[in-house]
Amino acid sequence: MLAYAVTPVHVGMGRAPGIVDLPVQRDTIGYPIVYGSSFKGVLKSSLMNGKNDNLAKCLFGSEPEDDVKQMGRLIVTDLIPLFYPVASLSGYVYVTTDYLIRRAEDLLTALGLSKLYSGKNGKNVVFEVLENQAREVEILLGKLKAAYVVKPGDAVKNLGSLIRDVSEIYVFSNDIGLNVVESSLVRIARNKLNDSTKTSENLWTEEYLPQGTVMIGGIIDAERQNEFCNNVNMNDAMMRLKDISVFLGGKETVGKGLIKVKVIDGGEK
Repeated sequence: MLAYAVTPVHVGMGRAPGIVDLPVQRDTIGYPIVYGSSFKGVLKSSLMNGKNDNLAKCLFGSEPEDDVKQMGRLIVTDLIPLFYPVASLSGYVYVTTDYLIRRAEDLLTALGLSKLYSGKNGKNVVFEVLENQAREVEILLGKLKAAYVVKPGDAVKNLGSLIRDVSEIYVFSNDIGLNVVESSLVRIARNKLNDSTKTSENLWTEEYLPQGTVMIGGIIDAERQNEFCNNVNMNDAMMRLKDISVFLGGKETVGKGLIKVKVIDGGEK
């Protein structure tokens, strides 16, 4: 599963000490991540409209208020922000790190999709690693040396306009990679004003993944049934998740969090 940030995305972890009051979720290394529980909840909500409630519960499990608690048929992994647009003297470039590339390779291999990267089947679907392609790239107002380059595949390039014409994504070594990713994140100061006095009552900062960020995750069919799956056509159910747009995380009312989600095919089994 690939996802593309149409607008900046804030999937928060609550208040935290530091320069940013409301940072995005992060993994143990410090990289932004969208936990599977957050992503699963969004996918489930996208299906629940009164008519498809049983379908949503079949795929993703019962609701807390249901008398009978049952597991859903699908397992949703974490969503890994993989490719980030970052400001450059030439406009913008896409960057990632060796750590993120290896995480994506592990995920695709575990899902039986190793043929979708590195061009192993003659198709460059997700990305192809171009070894020994170290190069200097202008980021922000300086220059940094990328360890190597990956070529985005057709599935990635078809996600959105910002990445459509990108031919190379610069991969940075792990000693500077996290700092490069940090430079791409959007941090916005928010303010709450007193309506009568127009004075500030609260000032805080929020962190966002930038628009154009490409994320990768997985959905595993556990092939288990629950009572909500009666009379559910599984082919129709899966097609509903094939190509959708949903709001992920908070700040939906100010236009943040809109992502496009696409399920890509090509499993080895």
